[in-house]
Order: sequence, then C-alpha cells, then structure tokens
Amino acid sequence: MPPVTFAKEITVEGDQISIKRQSETGYDIVAAKLPALVSCSSGINEPRYPQLKGIMAAKKKEIKVYTASDLGLGPDEVGEKGAREKVLSVGRPPKRQAGKAVTDEGEGGKQIADFLAEIKVI
Repeated sequence: MPPVTFAKEITVEGDQISIKRQSETGYDIVAAKLPALVSCSSGINEPRYPQLKGIMAAKKKEIKVYTASDLGLGPDEVGEKGAREKVLSVGRPPKRQAGKAVTDEGEGGKQIADFLAEIKVI
C-alpha cells in the first residue's frame, strides 16, 4: 500500500488519489493508486462549529447499531480471533536514567565526543 504523507489537500478521482504537500520550495503534488495510506498535516481542516439548529436536529437522529452478522462477518473475523495483532502488555515506560554531567576544564569537548562514540552516536 503506497504511503502518501503530510497531505494539506486531498483529491480522489476514480482509483487515484492526489495530495498537495507543502515543501521548502512551495507545494508538491503527489499521486498514487488506491488503496493508499494517507497522513495529514495539522492544517488540513478548519473546524466548523455547529449552529443551534444543527445541534437540535442531531438530538433527533436515530443511532443505528450494526452487529457483526449485519456486516457479513463471522465469529472468526471479529474480536480476539479476528485480530491481526495482540497486545502483550500495557504499562508505563521505564523511568529515564540520570544523565552524565561534564565539567569543562579544558577536556569537555573530548569527554563529550568519547561519550557519544561510546554510545555509538558518532
């Protein structure tokens, strides 16, 4: 599935999707065949705030509930049996360890470089 990222504007025509993506030099237009994975930038949507008439109409709308059988899905396609992933655990991330303080007495740059080499950053 092709990834189409940082979309600021999306257009779908038939089985083709095209997006407008902001770049350093202006806008890039990227196209891909559907299905595609699209990620959006934060500026893609300007929220619309509902008016009182819309709020009152929404209260009267019926909420339809569909079961798996209504959607044509069997018991092996939903729930734990139908899941493609399995959550092994949920918890807090480990606490961060204290950093290393470097006092510069003429050798500070060397100490930092040695530390970065030790953790294989450089």
